[in-house]
Amino acid sequence: MSLFEKIITFVIKNKRVIKTEQVPMDEIDEIICLSNTAIGDTLFNTPIFRALKSYFPDKKLTVVLNPNNASLFETNPYIGEILLYDGKSKNFLSFLYRLKKKQPKLILLLHSNEPQATPLSVLAGAQYILKVPNDKTKYNIWHTNPPTKFSGEYTVLDKLKQLKYLGIPDKRIRDCRMELFLKEEWKEEVHKALPVKEGERLIGFQIGASHLSRMWFNDRWIELGKKLLESKENIRIILTGAPSEQKITEEVASALNDDRVINCAGRFSLGGAAALIGKLDVLITPDTGPLHIAAALKTPTIALYAVMDHWITNPAFDKEIHLYIQKPKTCTPCVSRQCKFQECMLQISVEEVYEMFRQIIK
Repeated sequence: MSLFEKIITFVIKNKRVIKTEQVPMDEIDEIICLSNTAIGDTLFNTPIFRALKSYFPDKKLTVVLNPNNASLFETNPYIGEILLYDGKSKNFLSFLYRLKKKQPKLILLLHSNEPQATPLSVLAGAQYILKVPNDKTKYNIWHTNPPTKFSGEYTVLDKLKQLKYLGIPDKRIRDCRMELFLKEEWKEEVHKALPVKEGERLIGFQIGASHLSRMWFNDRWIELGKKLLESKENIRIILTGAPSEQKITEEVASALNDDRVINCAGRFSLGGAAALIGKLDVLITPDTGPLHIAAALKTPTIALYAVMDHWITNPAFDKEIHLYIQKPKTCTPCVSRQCKFQECMLQISVEEVYEMFRQIIK
């Protein structure tokens, strides 16, 4: 336990929130949601934003976002106000000051890391703090809802279960479609740099991922690229990714050495990168943020899974255009984020990815 965690736990040990199966929403004027981690995590929460604003149109919805990706959600019509917090302990007190000024009554911890999230909510004076699932954190004694396990369903459906404590009917909390609202300037940024010729198909390769354990191997991407370029399809291969992924995308681009391969990793603004994914005909990707951006923009995807289970993060909507390849873990125990060589991803062959591409492109 870190010194920060020891201090913060001591400070809140005698504070309590209200335990109830039903939050009295007639007493609530503003709903505050914490979703300040990765892009994919916040996209998972967009169905919650939609449900909250749809069911409580007169209540203000304030969302706490990570400064690194908040710009993607500025256009979300359901969000009334955005607050920025990077989730780091060094910025805890300054953000607590801003949050406390809002005198919050209800806070939903949609995706925000401990030991910051719950103590922030408690010290800001929230009477009701909701988090699902929350059975694996010692901070659940400060949550309004009882300890609740992960159900094993699509992760968005689990998150939506918080809404039952607000009196939202079950039918409303099964709508798990994610949304992303692109600015015209983002689309124009991509259009100017990458005009599409008539009849041409753009095939995205998302090579990088948040963890090595989820990544396919570069030699497989290169082999797949050659196979696609040799096909009769009129295609261009677009290498997507963040600036930090330019090294691995350049390795693939150099090996393919073809004018029809364009390395776009780190080339656009964050909004432009999302618009690029929205422009693709297919995105082939591991389980990482761009997969969820594609799903939110209705771009067809082929997702590659081994360490993670597809039913947890692969889109549970538009299933006909969001295909996946699932392989079993090869190591016992699986070390996941500490993995140094993702042997399980070797089980995914170039041929089966190519055949799935042929299936989805039809």
